[in-house]
Amino acid sequence: MNICVFYYDGFCEFEVVFAVNGFRDNIFSAALENRVYVSEEKQKYLPDKTIHELNPEDIDLFIIPGGNPEQLYEKTELKEFISRLNEKNKFIAGICGGAELMAYYGLLDYKKANGDSQGFRVDENNKHVYEKVVIVDEDVVIDGNCITSIGQAFIEFAIELQKVMNIYKDDKEIKDSYNWLKNIKDKK
Repeated sequence: MNICVFYYDGFCEFEVVFAVNGFRDNIFSAALENRVYVSEEKQKYLPDKTIHELNPEDIDLFIIPGGNPEQLYEKTELKEFISRLNEKNKFIAGICGGAELMAYYGLLDYKKANGDSQGFRVDENNKHVYEKVVIVDEDVVIDGNCITSIGQAFIEFAIELQKVMNIYKDDKEIKDSYNWLKNIKDKK
């Protein structure tokens, strides 16, 4: 399995850190350029590859972190790459602003979805982005190959991505992982 996390300036690292940790043997990073990217938390990241070096056939899950994706709206090379992933029915997951970017690119048209920090906020300035999206009040939403999440559900997002990629052996392992991440003591 090949999992790719996408870096861009200002991406929100805490929203994907648990997902990345769960895939640590199968994950790599990519970005538009081969340079250092500074996260929202002011950490510096150097991607393993650029999207120009990637073959959509070789990716099973493409993760788009939250942050402010406006700088990516007009990046046609990114939109075309993500569209090729979508055409090949590869899993594309966006949390918070990552889900917003998916909506902007039209990936969520006629699909159930949610995103931003506490849910998509539709107003006069962005209603054209969401007019075909079926916005639901759920923390993590899976509709076909698209997985979206509100930013505050970063643990649930990680668990759902790992479930989709068949990381867990059974429901007990899922529960144990969730409980560990949430620091819930399982009283037997």
